[in-house]
Amino acid sequence: VEEIKTRLQTRLSQGVHRPGDKFPSAREVAARFGISYQTAHRILRELHDEGLLERRAASGTFIPGGAQFFDGAHLIFDGRARREDSFGGRLVEKLSRRLERDGIKFRLDFSDALSLKIRRGFFPVLWESPRFVESCLKANRPAILLNDRPAPGLSATFLDSVSIDDFSGGAGAAQLLFRANENGKNWAIVGGLEGDVRSQMRVAGAQSVLKNASVLSAGGWYFEDGYRVAPQVLGAGGDGIFCANDRLAHAISTFAREENRKLPTIVGFDDAPIAEKIGLTTMAIPWDELIFEAAQIIKKRMNGDNAGARQLILTPRPIVRN
Repeated sequence: VEEIKTRLQTRLSQGVHRPGDKFPSAREVAARFGISYQTAHRILRELHDEGLLERRAASGTFIPGGAQFFDGAHLIFDGRARREDSFGGRLVEKLSRRLERDGIKFRLDFSDALSLKIRRGFFPVLWESPRFVESCLKANRPAILLNDRPAPGLSATFLDSVSIDDFSGGAGAAQLLFRANENGKNWAIVGGLEGDVRSQMRVAGAQSVLKNASVLSAGGWYFEDGYRVAPQVLGAGGDGIFCANDRLAHAISTFAREENRKLPTIVGFDDAPIAEKIGLTTMAIPWDELIFEAAQIIKKRMNGDNAGARQLILTPRPIVRN
């Protein structure tokens, strides 16, 4: 009996539990350890008396603490989101508008402020803010990651996420290029910010289809980055070019026009406003679905939903324009 109790104490003190999680009943403990119901009931009663469990009449046995409620959402974004033509800037704009429409109180801060702390009583909404992800994990604090996923393991117990399947999107873009020129041999794949997981996965997805493609790095996500590498890209990708976002594709097409050079088939990623303006074929991030799902999770957590963390992965869809 003492051995079983010690094992349950270890599970409670060292395991990963949310306040309010349901714990196995006396009947389940009895079946699991091969002891009588009365003995299991006694063990759970002792754990309750020690403050490790909470017993609710007609409901069962739970981890103490009950559901967590939040006064609002604390949006903490990387400083790149200050730039209006960036992915983060668009994400801030769309999510803020949705939360305002739904009557959800929120505060926006940027993670490059050294003195910044997560606001007490607010649910953390994090984009590209690893310092605050680590802070939530250390405190077993629930949060949601946007366009990112928690590391496999214990992180996924506490962190919700809504992300994009960048690998699939990159593969889809490469398939569009191949359909446009099945006899092509000279393909170019242009990555964005070096070390950025989104760029790496988009490039890897495209490489899975265009196995002999030349891979070049723009070193960033913006027009000026793409413009700088445009000569090398046009030289390598005579049959087709995939760019890890639309701003890079815009830069390369602009360079080709200015230099009076032939522009091969080009496909972008994101479906940023510039893609519509220049008639760019692209793999579109499902923005409406991303914002809707994120807002739903935020509302549920603020209202005390204590269910297990959810990881939603959304698939980009092709928009063929030109």
